[in-house]
Amino acid sequence: MEILQQVGLWSWFFLWSLLLIAASLFVYLGLGGTFIIIGLALIHALVTGFDPITWKLLAILLGLALLGEGIEFVVGTFYVAKKGASKAGVIGAFAGGLAGAAAGNGVVPVFGAILGSFLGGFGGAVLGEYYRREKLEPSLRIGGHAFLGRLLAILIKHVIALVMVFLILRASVPDS
Repeated sequence: MEILQQVGLWSWFFLWSLLLIAASLFVYLGLGGTFIIIGLALIHALVTGFDPITWKLLAILLGLALLGEGIEFVVGTFYVAKKGASKAGVIGAFAGGLAGAAAGNGVVPVFGAILGSFLGGFGGAVLGEYYRREKLEPSLRIGGHAFLGRLLAILIKHVIALVMVFLILRASVPDS
């Protein structure tokens, strides 16, 4: 009977792992994957009486989630500035990303928001730079950097989400 209990514990741990990893992928959808992970950890903590997931771990997870948001904003916005964009290009990339996400979500919910944020950031940077320089080639180059900056920001945020998943799984691994 004890062996069946161990199999059951490890089966639940496997499903828990899959759920957390799936939640980390929500980062790519722009749906706050790091905060979904915190929510899942909080539910686990409430159900288990904050053992093994403690308030301290929840606070660390919140700090990581906020760090991820900050890094996503800074990298996504200022990467393009570091690559030579003017103030108009930086503002265009940021505003275009927001507008593209909103417009894309209206066309194809969720996935449209992702594509729209990338294309909107690209288009906004190109328009901002073209307004400033009135030359297409450098404007397109800056738009490409805005696209790459957004991609880099999301990849960094996903790495942070995976660190959060690791911390939760390390704390909640069943005793053998």
